[in-house]
Amino acid sequence: MASIVVIGLVLLLDILAFVLAIGAERRRSTAQLGEAEPGGRRYCVYDTDASTWYGVSALALLLVGQAVAMAASRCFCCGRALSPGRWRFFSGLFFVLCW
Repeated sequence: MASIVVIGLVLLLDILAFVLAIGAERRRSTAQLGEAEPGGRRYCVYDTDASTWYGVSALALLLVGQAVAMAASRCFCCGRALSPGRWRFFSGLFFVLCW
């Protein structure tokens, strides 16, 4: 029963991160061309919006989901270490590949 709760929690966090990432993409900042007065040099002026914070929040939710999955499975730093062998190799490989 506990594994179903963990899977549900990680799935919920991943779905929320996905929704925030879509929101960040839809609200991308736009740039206007500005001009400095003394030298007449041109530069970009970006609008301030929430897309950056949506992206940061999505990343934070993904990290929390990864930490929950690691704590529940006692992978690497959360619990007793796996004995050296192919299962330790596979857990390290899949940990890297999931990102």
